[in-house]
Amino acid sequence: ETSLPDRPENAVRFVCVNQNLPGMLAHITEAFAKANLNILQQINHSRGEIAYNVMDVDITDHDDVLSFKEVQEVITMQEGVLSSRIIFGKAGQGYAKNLMGEYFV
Repeated sequence: ETSLPDRPENAVRFVCVNQNLPGMLAHITEAFAKANLNILQQINHSRGEIAYNVMDVDITDHDDVLSFKEVQEVITMQEGVLSSRIIFGKAGQGYAKNLMGEYFV
């Protein structure tokens, strides 16, 4: 069993459920990098065909909720991503799912 420490101040906890395929974690972290968002800490677990990722993302210089939601949409719509959720932070709670190529919030 693995646990992530408490979410740091000025961070959003982001959860992503995806197919357990090579390169998926790289695609997810690349989306944060392209948005100039830093991942402070993360865990990744997989069981069979499904992987579960929890990341604390620094939003110190990113108070714009809309820009973070845009990153969530980019990640959620990647092939192999099943769903994502913002659990804590200034961006509020937000669940998103890729339903047959359509972004569902």
